[in-house]
Amino acid sequence: MKKQTLLLAATIMAGYASAQTLLVNTGDVTFAIPASQAGEMNYQSGQTLLIGNKSYNLSEITNLEVTDNEVTDSRVDVVYNGNSAHVTISGNIAQYLTPTVKGAHVSIVATSDLDQEITYSLSGATTNGSFYMSGKYDQALELKGVTLYNPDSAAVNLQNGKRTRVIIADGSTNNFSDGLTGSDDGSDGHKAAFYIEGHAKWSGAGTASISGNVKHAYFSDEYTLFESTLGSLSLSSRDGDGMHVNQYFRMQGGTVEIISGSDGIDVGKKKTEKELNGCLLIEGGTLSVSTNGVAGKALKCEGDMTIGGGTITATTSGTAVYDSSANDFSSCAGAKCDGTFTMSGGTVSLTSTGAGGKGLNSTGNIQISGGTLTVVTTGSVYKSGEDDTKPQGIKSDGNITLSGGKVLSCASSNSGTAFKTDFYVYTNGATVMGIGGKATTPSSSSTHGYKKYSNVNVTGGSTLSYDGVTFTIPSLYSNSNGKVVVSSSTM
Repeated sequence: MKKQTLLLAATIMAGYASAQTLLVNTGDVTFAIPASQAGEMNYQSGQTLLIGNKSYNLSEITNLEVTDNEVTDSRVDVVYNGNSAHVTISGNIAQYLTPTVKGAHVSIVATSDLDQEITYSLSGATTNGSFYMSGKYDQALELKGVTLYNPDSAAVNLQNGKRTRVIIADGSTNNFSDGLTGSDDGSDGHKAAFYIEGHAKWSGAGTASISGNVKHAYFSDEYTLFESTLGSLSLSSRDGDGMHVNQYFRMQGGTVEIISGSDGIDVGKKKTEKELNGCLLIEGGTLSVSTNGVAGKALKCEGDMTIGGGTITATTSGTAVYDSSANDFSSCAGAKCDGTFTMSGGTVSLTSTGAGGKGLNSTGNIQISGGTLTVVTTGSVYKSGEDDTKPQGIKSDGNITLSGGKVLSCASSNSGTAFKTDFYVYTNGATVMGIGGKATTPSSSSTHGYKKYSNVNVTGGSTLSYDGVTFTIPSLYSNSNGKVVVSSSTM
C-alpha cells in the first residue's frame, strides 16, 4: 500500500507543474494546494510527504488528485450532509490548522502562529452536527445556507477570543439549534446554541434563525454589532435569554425578532474597564422582542441605554417576583437599564402586561429629546407580604426630562403612574400625554407648562385630545378613571 501511494504521488507530481491545484484528501478533509504554493515536494523517511510547509502522513492520505479548480486563499469550506461533513482547507493556511471530523461534528484548531484572517464557510444540513473553532486571530464566519442541530451541545462554538465577522450570505437561509442529551457540565461552550468567545460583527442580507433549547439562543463574551447591511435574524430561547452579550450591544440595521422565556437582550458589564461597558445602543433597523418569563425584561443592560433611530417593539407578559437575596422586587419591563436612558430618535413601543411590570425602568436619569415613545402597562400590583411593587409607566430613580419628540405613557389603572420618580419630571418641550391610575405632577421648574385632568374615561383605540395634544390610545389599554397630564412646546 505504501509503495502504491508513493508511485501515485510521484506520477501526479510529474505532471503537476502545468496543473492548477493539487487536492490532498485525508478522509473527510481535503487540502487544496495551488501549484504556485506547492514548491518542491519531498518525501521524509518514506513516511511523510512535504508540500509547501505542511507534512502529510502517507498513511492518512486517501487520494491525490490534480484539478483545474481555482483556490481562494485563507478559506475553509465546511459542507454538512446528513451524518457526515467534509472540510476543504486552502493550501496557504494548511500548516496552521488542525481539523477533526467526527460524523458531522467539525472541530478546527488554529496555532498561535497564524497571523491572518481566515474565512470559515458553512453550508449543508445535519441533525447531529456542530462547528467548533479555536485560535488567536480575527476570523470571518460565512453562513451560506446551513442547518445545524446539535443534540448534545452548542451548534456553533467559536473560542478564538478575537473579532468574528459573521456574514449571512445574500439569499441564504440558515438555522441553528442546540440540545442536551446528557447532564449540563456548565462549560462556556454550552451557554448558548450560538456561542462566541470574543466580539462579533454581523452583516449580510440573508436570513438566520437561532433556537436555544437549553440556555441562551446567542451569547458573545464581548460586544456584538449588527451592521446596517444585516438582513433578517430571529432568535428564540426556552429558558435563557434571546441574546446575552457582554460589554455592549449595538444595532445599526437589520430586521431582528426575539422570543424569550427570560430576557430578550441582556447586556452585562465586563469586569475590567471597556468601551461602552454594559451599554445597549439602537441606531437603526427593526427590532421586535417578546418575553414571557418571570421578572423578564425585553431590553436590559447594566449601563446606559441609548435609542437614536430604528423601530422597536418590546413586550413582556411575565410577572414581578420578590428577590429575597436582594431584599427587593424584580419587575418585568419593556426596557430596563442600570444607567441613563437616552432617546433622540426612532419609534419605540414598550409594553408590560404582568403584575408589577414597568414599561421603561431606569436606575439613572431618563432623557427624551426626539423620536416617538409609547409606553403601556396593564398589570396589577404585585404583593409579597406587606410589601408591593406597582405597574408604573416610565420609572426613574433620577430625573425624567422630556425635551423633544412625542411621549405617550399609559400606566395601569391599578395604582400605576405615567411618570414615576422620587425626583423631578421636567416638561421641557416634548409633546407629552401621561395617563395613569395615579396622577403625575411635573416640576414647576419645567421650561414649558402642563395641564392635568381627572376622572377621564380612556378607551383603547380611541383618540384622546387635550390642549392641542392628541394621541391614539393603544388598543389593549383602558382606564375608566384616568389621571391625565399633557404638555407641549406651545404650552
